[in-house]
Amino acid sequence: MEIVLGWLIFAIVVGVVASSRGRSGFGWFLVSALLSPLIGFILVMVFPRVGPAISPSTGLAITPDTHVRCPECREFVIHDARKCKHCGTALIPQ
Repeated sequence: MEIVLGWLIFAIVVGVVASSRGRSGFGWFLVSALLSPLIGFILVMVFPRVGPAISPSTGLAITPDTHVRCPECREFVIHDARKCKHCGTALIPQ
């Protein structure tokens, strides 16, 4: 009985970790409960995080409200930028 309870507790932990990484917590709980919590945890940690891209310079999520694409290089730059940091093209701040 203790083994089953421990198995389910560790499967719940995998579900919580998966949810914090942008994955389906309930789905990963089921996978872990059916296969193995250890295998589920390893797979959750190996797969990359899912979610919005984060701008390294500002720490903000890249959304249409905060960033625009440069007309020349098509990289994301902040709305208020006067010059593209990737290619140096002059931009009109919006």
